[in-house]
Amino acid sequence: MQLIFSYERIKKVLIVCTLAIAASCSLLLGWGTPAYAGTDAADVIQDRAEQEFDRMAGEGSVNQIKGKAREDLGRVQRQFGDDIEGAAQQAKGKAQKDIGRTQAAADQAADAAQERAENVVDKVKDFFD
Repeated sequence: MQLIFSYERIKKVLIVCTLAIAASCSLLLGWGTPAYAGTDAADVIQDRAEQEFDRMAGEGSVNQIKGKAREDLGRVQRQFGDDIEGAAQQAKGKAQKDIGRTQAAADQAADAAQERAENVVDKVKDFFD
């Protein structure tokens, strides 16, 4: 019997879920970014962490998670009577999720194009061998 998920795949999914929960809690509770996030070093560290997360979980994952958290924040704000700000947060969240989905689709298209190009090269090599 073949396993559907490998250990690495499960590990990536758990990391994504953990970060999604952390990002959601951070936005919902108003923690935001750490106090030192205004410094250049902290910005570089955060950017690198997001890039590494996207590399491991798939391009656009960070934007999709942040967008979902922002949408949820907007939904909560609207439930507590702040309709205008809540609607704005929901719209921003939806846009950010869409950006993440677009990044993922572009990355998949690039991978597919690269694979097709490699197949063409292999066929040409096979033809001349």
